[in-house]
Amino acid sequence: METAVKRKLIDIKPAVFDSLMVQAKGEGLSLKKYIEALLERESQKSGHGIPHSVKDARVISLVGIGKRAVAALDPNDDRAQYILSK
Repeated sequence: METAVKRKLIDIKPAVFDSLMVQAKGEGLSLKKYIEALLERESQKSGHGIPHSVKDARVISLVGIGKRAVAALDPNDDRAQYILSK
């Protein structure tokens, strides 16, 4: 069964567009297919995938918001590290 896809208009700087176009041609793909494949690979590498069973948009919108706070924490704060480890 084919899963639903989301469509999104994005702005790409001309230099980036040209570079992606060259890379896509080198792979023998259309620019659209190349960018889609590139984004899929990057999302899988990040390790922050959302389980397929999670469908609630409110839950999905929360994924990743804690990362900015973690970066700002003092790495020597044992209490914060303990809380984040749970």
